[in-house]
Amino acid sequence: MKRITIILGLAAFLVAVGLQAQSPAPQQAVTPLKDIGDLLVGRWTAESTFAADFPGLGKKGDKFTTTFTCRWVAGQAAIQCEGVLNKGTSAAFYWWNAASKQVKYVGMDSSGRCREGTITKQQGAKIAWEMAGSFVNGQRFEGKGEATFQDNGNTRIEAGTVTVNGVRNEYRDTYKRVAK
Repeated sequence: MKRITIILGLAAFLVAVGLQAQSPAPQQAVTPLKDIGDLLVGRWTAESTFAADFPGLGKKGDKFTTTFTCRWVAGQAAIQCEGVLNKGTSAAFYWWNAASKQVKYVGMDSSGRCREGTITKQQGAKIAWEMAGSFVNGQRFEGKGEATFQDNGNTRIEAGTVTVNGVRNEYRDTYKRVAK
């Protein structure tokens, strides 16, 4: 009797393992990151003007060129953006934080500037963000803004403010998607 119980137990275990092996992998939850990624992913370029002094990158009023690429990574659980900003390089990483129920991001560039914040999808083809960070010299800054997408998502108009030393500086930049 003991032998039959062991055999039946082993058979049940093997069936359970076999069924589990045939089950599809759990599906990743749909999050607001998907909508944001649909807008951001691609290769972008812009020529613009610094709204404030950005130590190591440029001074207020200086013209700059940027080209960057945003792509899905980690099985579409995150977005990674990398590129060239003026004479330096820049990187950012976006992900869904299930605990805070927010899309978070962190960014840094070769000048030593770093920032972190949140980004939200707005009505229509628009995203909004808030962030805070510091320059390599320890000077803090904060900003907020919106990006509106036009021309079937191939034109991105960013407008917002960056506050450095209590001085609020407005900006408006236009990016063109050159590849999806």
